[in-house]
Amino acid sequence: MALERGSAATCLAIRKVQLKNIVSTILKFAVSAVLIGYLIVRAAGDPQFATLVAGKKNWPVLICALPVCLFAVTTTILRWRLLIGALGLSFSVRETLRAGFLGYLANLSPIGLVAGDSLKAVMLIHRNPRRKTEAVASLIIDRVLGLYALLLLAAAASLLLPAAQLARLAAADQAQVLRLCHIVQAVSILSTVVLVVMLIPAVTQSRLWDLLEHTPLVGIVLHKLVGAMRAYRKRVDLLLAAIGISLLIHTSYIAAIWLMTISVVLDPNLRPSLASIFVIVPPSMIAGALPIGSYEVTMTLLFRAASPPGAPPNIGLLIALAYRLAQISIATIGVGYWIAGRNEVRELMHEVEELPPTAALDDDRSSASMLSKQQLA
Repeated sequence: MALERGSAATCLAIRKVQLKNIVSTILKFAVSAVLIGYLIVRAAGDPQFATLVAGKKNWPVLICALPVCLFAVTTTILRWRLLIGALGLSFSVRETLRAGFLGYLANLSPIGLVAGDSLKAVMLIHRNPRRKTEAVASLIIDRVLGLYALLLLAAAASLLLPAAQLARLAAADQAQVLRLCHIVQAVSILSTVVLVVMLIPAVTQSRLWDLLEHTPLVGIVLHKLVGAMRAYRKRVDLLLAAIGISLLIHTSYIAAIWLMTISVVLDPNLRPSLASIFVIVPPSMIAGALPIGSYEVTMTLLFRAASPPGAPPNIGLLIALAYRLAQISIATIGVGYWIAGRNEVRELMHEVEELPPTAALDDDRSSASMLSKQQLA
């Protein structure tokens, strides 16, 4: 009788999780549809956009953006491999590339960023079933350092914006760009302070974090972040190396967007400056973690604000669409990995789908004590 009740409770819990996942997916599809619809309506009413799409392009330069994006994606995956190796986890370069490109493929769906990271986490944990905490830590630190480097790059670029370029903008656009620069600078300074503080042993080992773990909304995030910093706090050299690699990655993405810009907008007087591209791309990439359409909207608005007077208002939309095509092209590598091991990948995807949206990235409480005893080489 008790066994039957337990089974019924388990089935009910699974159904609730599945229902929650279905509702979450529907909402994300709806958000994506609204954002894409908004962009289509705006572009349809802009005759300059149609002229820009049908106009002459510098195709060799545009095509050169594709290998630059591929280099950035591959380097991002190998950065994760560096963090995995530092913890002594069993995961070869070949396995890392496979997990990375499959995760990249999953990220292109409206499910969002968590889908790709959850898939990568499940694959890594399958190879290291007793070291779930370390596996999750590698993913969290990989994302945190990538975001931090993105902010640093944008903040540095915002300090180098040419006054002549800003003077060419309308007063309202100039105010928007300056406001964005100030926000990026402030957030990068705050992030640096937080990162330095989190590397202090007495801070990460404090029991206060265990109390804050139950704080609504931010408690789970704090718990994961502190656990990740505990794992890597003795490898400052590794963290600095990962930040340096991240700067290279983001510079590559910015170079790709710049190549797309000069290949589509042939008149130099109508393009944002290169320094402006350094400010435009980071917020757009952060928005790319949200449902599809967020990246396109952000690029459109920021390009509009940073472009000289007389430039077509929807240049950013065309650049964003070109970048999406590059992403889809690179994602075919993930399709190849999926076809090569489709049965295994299907099982992994099914396992991820059965979990709550963040469950695959949740810590294993039972392995936390093991992590605290482990020393990094």
